[in-house]
Amino acid sequence: MVDDKQALRPRLRALRRELASGEAGEGRSLRMQERLLASRFWAQCRRVAAYVSVKGEARTGRILQEALRSGRELFLPRCRAKGEQGWPGTMDLLFCPGLGGLETSAFGIPEPVLGPESRLLSREELRQPDTLILVPALAFDRAGFRLGYGGGYYDRLLAEASCPCVGLAFHDMLFEELPRNAWDRPVNAVCTEEMLLCL
Repeated sequence: MVDDKQALRPRLRALRRELASGEAGEGRSLRMQERLLASRFWAQCRRVAAYVSVKGEARTGRILQEALRSGRELFLPRCRAKGEQGWPGTMDLLFCPGLGGLETSAFGIPEPVLGPESRLLSREELRQPDTLILVPALAFDRAGFRLGYGGGYYDRLLAEASCPCVGLAFHDMLFEELPRNAWDRPVNAVCTEEMLLCL
């Protein structure tokens, strides 16, 4: 299964870059975000763990701005590589009061700055129904399983979380079935520019 995933990633990366590009890609991303913002998942959440889109991911700027505007608590991921206080690589979700002070990580991802006043999303909050986690991926299937980037960061997060978890993906990146491993965990819904698939 791992070899199947590795073989798929280059092709799906290229397809996703194509879907994200230009005005058409911006339109797809905006429709996807508006669909999420109109959903019951958004209506019931008080805190949202989102991410800043990079490398062909569907844009998330509208969601991030609405989280801040509406007074929801916004958390963004900060990844720690293997051997850096954790094994294997781990991901914290840090409170983000605004988007102006982010720093670019070694992975090329904008992240909150970690400091003595930083607040992490707690394990208890990962179990609360008013927490929402937005999950990126190269692709999802119709059972909610994802093909990620190979680091396992979100796999470990999903294994801990019992709050609602929603994947964001372009509709053409939603497949009937993807290769999966025993440790993979599905999301509760997949939001595309064309539909919200609840599972």
